[in-house]
Amino acid sequence: MGHTLTQACFCGLLFWIAQKDFKTRRIEDGSLLALFLLGVLSLLSGGGPALPERLLGMAAVSVPFLGLALFLPGAMGGGDVKLMAAGGFFLGSRGIWTALLFALPGSAVFCLWLLIRKKGRKAAFPLGPFLCAGMALACLLGQL
Repeated sequence: MGHTLTQACFCGLLFWIAQKDFKTRRIEDGSLLALFLLGVLSLLSGGGPALPERLLGMAAVSVPFLGLALFLPGAMGGGDVKLMAAGGFFLGSRGIWTALLFALPGSAVFCLWLLIRKKGRKAAFPLGPFLCAGMALACLLGQL
């Protein structure tokens, strides 16, 4: 499977994960395993970042997210942590940081919208769709 094909599958799976998380506020482990396996296929096909860059990408954002999840209960879901680890293995450390930079403004605007609609500061919302959009953009821009 060529790297371009794995990138297309990666973006398609991100779309699937985003719409499921938006509807259910859950990210299924099977989808995350598939995302990680696409990273393995990408590595084996010789495309994308080298293994050390991918391993660093797995930890770069997911470890801080794990800290948030553990020390601020309700601030971050476990699915978001695992999503960024699997996506980081595919994109590498630079790609996953780029993805986060793309994801944060959209999620911040959504939070402001919730505040304006008087949903309260503690209103929960799925972060996964924003993270998935950021990863897809990072993946697509990495091709350019």
